[in-house]
This record gives sequence, C-alpha cells and structure tokens, in this order.
Amino acid sequence: MTFSIYSPLLSLLLEQRGASNFLIGSLATTPAIGVMLSSFFVPYFLKMAGGRKLLLVGVFVEIFLIIWLMLTDKLLAWFVIRFLGGFSGGIVFVVSETWLNEITPESLRGRVIGLYNTMLGLSFAIGPLVLSMTGIEGHLPFLIGIGLMSIAIAPLLLVNNYSPDGLESPTFNILSFVRVAPLLVVAVFVLALKEMASVGLLPVYGVRSGLTEATAALMLFFAAIGGAVLQFPIGWLGDYFSRVGVMVVCGLIGIAGAVVLPFVIMVPWLLFLTLFVWMGFFAGVYTITLTLAGQWFRGNELAIAIASFGVFWGLGGLAGPVIAGYAMDVWGPNGFPLMMGVSATLLIVFCMVPRFRQAPRTAAVVRSTP
Repeated sequence: MTFSIYSPLLSLLLEQRGASNFLIGSLATTPAIGVMLSSFFVPYFLKMAGGRKLLLVGVFVEIFLIIWLMLTDKLLAWFVIRFLGGFSGGIVFVVSETWLNEITPESLRGRVIGLYNTMLGLSFAIGPLVLSMTGIEGHLPFLIGIGLMSIAIAPLLLVNNYSPDGLESPTFNILSFVRVAPLLVVAVFVLALKEMASVGLLPVYGVRSGLTEATAALMLFFAAIGGAVLQFPIGWLGDYFSRVGVMVVCGLIGIAGAVVLPFVIMVPWLLFLTLFVWMGFFAGVYTITLTLAGQWFRGNELAIAIASFGVFWGLGGLAGPVIAGYAMDVWGPNGFPLMMGVSATLLIVFCMVPRFRQAPRTAAVVRSTP
C-alpha cells in the first residue's frame, strides 16, 4: 500500500514543479533497480535467516524510509529512498510469494494465488484513494503509511520461520532462468513494465489529458480495484482451464484497453470502468505466472524461479516508466496507452510459441501445463 501512495505522490509533486516526463519516469523506475539487485541475494538471505526474519527486517526498513521521505524534499534523497525501498520491498515480495506457493496444494493453486493478488491489489487501490483524500501536501500521507506498515508487524510475530528445502543445490540460477522458462520471464517483464509505468505516469497521463489531480489519482484507484477484484476469478479460471490460454485472454484485453482509453478519458464513468477491466485483466498475467511457477517448480528451484521474477520484474519496471515517459514526450499523452498496447502484444507473441507453453525439463518439475 505504501508503494501505491508514494509513487504517484512523488510523481505529482514533480509534475507540480514542472519536471519533464523523463525525470518523473526516471524516479518511478528507481525502485525497480532495487528490486532487481535484491533478488540476487534473496536465496542466500533465506538460507541464512529464514523468511520470517527477512520479512520483519523489510517492514522496519520501509518504516524508516517513509520517515526519511517525510523529512526531506531533496530530489537526490528521493532517488536514494526509492532505491532502498525497492531493495527491501523486493525481498518482501520474493519471500512472500515463494513461501505461499510452497505450501499451496496444486488443486487450489490458482485460487490461492488469486486471493493473494487480490489482497495485494486492494493495497494498491487504497493507496491512491488515500492520496486523493489527503492531497499531496503535508505530512498526513506519510503518517498514514507509517501506521499501515506498523500493522504489518503483528502477523509476522505469530508464525514460524520458513526456509525452502534443498536451496543449496538448484539446477539453474537466476540468469539462466531465461532459458528455462522464457514465457514466465516475458510475462513478469511485461507486467512490471505496465505496473511501474501506470503507478508513476497514469496520474500524469490524466492531468496532461485535462483531468484534475484528484481525478487523476482516482484513475489509479479504479485500476487497482480491478487488479484486486478480478484476480480470484482469473485464478479460478487457471485452475479449470489452460493457464497459458488464460494468459492470452489477459493480453488481448490489455491491447483492447489501450485502444479504448484515449476515447473515454473525459467521460469519468466510462474511464473508470475501462481502467477496472483493462488493468484488472492485465494484472491477471501475474496471477497466472505465479501459478505456473508453483506448478512447474518445487523447493530450491521454486525459490530461484521467484527470485528470478524479481530480477526481470526489476528490468521491466526500470524500462516501463522511462519508455512511457519518452513516448509521452514524443507522441503526447497517448504515448502512454500506445506503450501499453505494444507490451501486451509482445506477451501474446510469446504465448503462441509451442515450446514456451510447456513445463521446463528440470529436476523439480512436477507436471506439464494443464
């Protein structure tokens, strides 16, 4: 939730200062660099400390960074804070998703992962809603973030520690994962490109298209609500139908939403409905990707696979805001949906390659794609 508050907050503050789309996009990409780098260390951190301790450390680091962000308006400090937030946040996500996938039965995997992404999506939805009510001035948005992160400490005190089995002998590493499961790599890359570009530049797209700052912030709210509400149904579809086929449907809706967006931008109810469906199904790409990872890998290989997601999510997140910002500088506001449509097309192309649709041949593969 804190991520979904501070990314648009800082983007709108820079927009208020007259910053270029490129600078706004560059700041929005900084967390992705941290996520990417942290992913290389997560398997070793898991082996040394276990999942519970890593999650607790991540929460405390995030609280410290929010306090620092609240106390400074220096642009260089913002870049440092966003990088460190991405590093600690990347650890939190990789540990959480590995742990959850490891303990989930195959017959329920899509729905459980869908429920997880629903909760994640709700947190992304509440962030912009909070920002639309508090505005972008003053300390209140930061104090709310500190309070929310403090709440996250409680459940971690009630669970046992976790470490995946066999972590010392994986059959592939993070860099070679691109050959093992290229479809998952591209899916994560495209999803991150979309997520980071949206969080950083969707409000700016709205403002540049004639919306008020409050309405532009609400665009993220409805996009995130779609990303939350639709994940369980998408996960359910993944439990009963071809998971790669469901991913193709998500990609097709990703293209359709990009085409429709410029025509509904000034009609609020159509705009919010479009964002709900478009971003909801586009976000479903990650629900299916995580489900396939849990189906295809176990133990040490699952940990490496999801750590690899962090690296390629970082690369996509790094590219997304910069590409979208550049596209908006060159083609105006509609460069944003153009970039989104192209990224969804890339995903569909990879889904159509038969070899990429099959379970990889590694030691921990348990069954082929349904």
